[in-house]
Amino acid sequence: MGFFKKLFAPIPSNRGTFHSFAVKCKRCGEIIGGQINVNNDPSLELDPKGRPYYVCRKVLMGSGRCFQQIEVFFQFNTERGVLGRQITGGEFVDE
Repeated sequence: MGFFKKLFAPIPSNRGTFHSFAVKCKRCGEIIGGQINVNNDPSLELDPKGRPYYVCRKVLMGSGRCFQQIEVFFQFNTERGVLGRQITGGEFVDE
């Protein structure tokens, strides 16, 4: 019986460190929140000089008011600090 309790127990959602952000849709103005698990989501890349950094791309969509896709692209250093960010279809909302 204990095996099935462990098998079907909910997975805790606090695994990892998250980078939270908010964007505003250019079409309808809806504010959409997003987050990146900096321990799992970013992929390793190398710059032209061979130094490592991480990148992550996310596509967000609101609650259904306009179905506009908002693409965000983040670059992180090896300590998982944000180096840069870009957005298409919206703008970042600084909290």
